Amino acid sequence: MKTQVAETSLAAYHSTPARELNRREAEIMILFGNDSVVMSRKQIWQVLCENFGNRAPGEGGVCGRVNALVAAGRLVHRGERIDEHSRKPQQLVGLRQRNQVELFQ
Repeated sequence: MKTQVAETSLAAYHSTPARELNRREAEIMILFGNDSVVMSRKQIWQVLCENFGNRAPGEGGVCGRVNALVAAGRLVHRGERIDEHSRKPQQLVGLRQRNQVELFQ
């Protein structure tokens, strides 16, 4: 669907700064200290429950925040593992790994 948008409106939209992390997303990002850390959504939820107790979000809240961070490009899918209790595959997420070529430029 096409809409007519004024040039000034487009300029204002494109000049807005990148979205900042909210508190819950920041709590998740702190868990990933370097690019060698990979965790499933369930593991992230368990660590947050240990750290924050009843202030921790529900497991569904963690999944939504992780999905938002993946969509924003801050986290990437880095493989999967089999959950030891449910025997179902779980996606692992982590920081984007640096390419060795980038280090020499």
